[in-house]
Amino acid sequence: MKAYTLGMMVLLGSLPGFPAAAQEPPRFNVEATCKAAQPLTPQDTTPYESCMRDETAAERQLREIWRSAAVNQRDMCGQEAQIGGTPSYVDMLTCLQIAQGTAPTVTSRRRKPAQ
Repeated sequence: MKAYTLGMMVLLGSLPGFPAAAQEPPRFNVEATCKAAQPLTPQDTTPYESCMRDETAAERQLREIWRSAAVNQRDMCGQEAQIGGTPSYVDMLTCLQIAQGTAPTVTSRRRKPAQ
């Protein structure tokens, strides 16, 4: 019985949406996300580089608060951060900060949906 339970945990941990023991945040391909980055201001002449800087900083902050976040918050925010096929540590960090009642610390560069 123990082997079956352990096997199921390993199997579920390898499936999308079921992080393995949720000890670490998911890994995102932010390079692809940042290639689609738009300038946030007219002075933002290097949106890709700015986006990568923001994503790297957000990933670092996310790793610091990851274990203290409730599992349901991590799952919800992990799914939300991948909406639209452009995963973002900035979006995931912002979601977790809001869920924990703290003010967001970085700016999202996601394109606004067409209205």
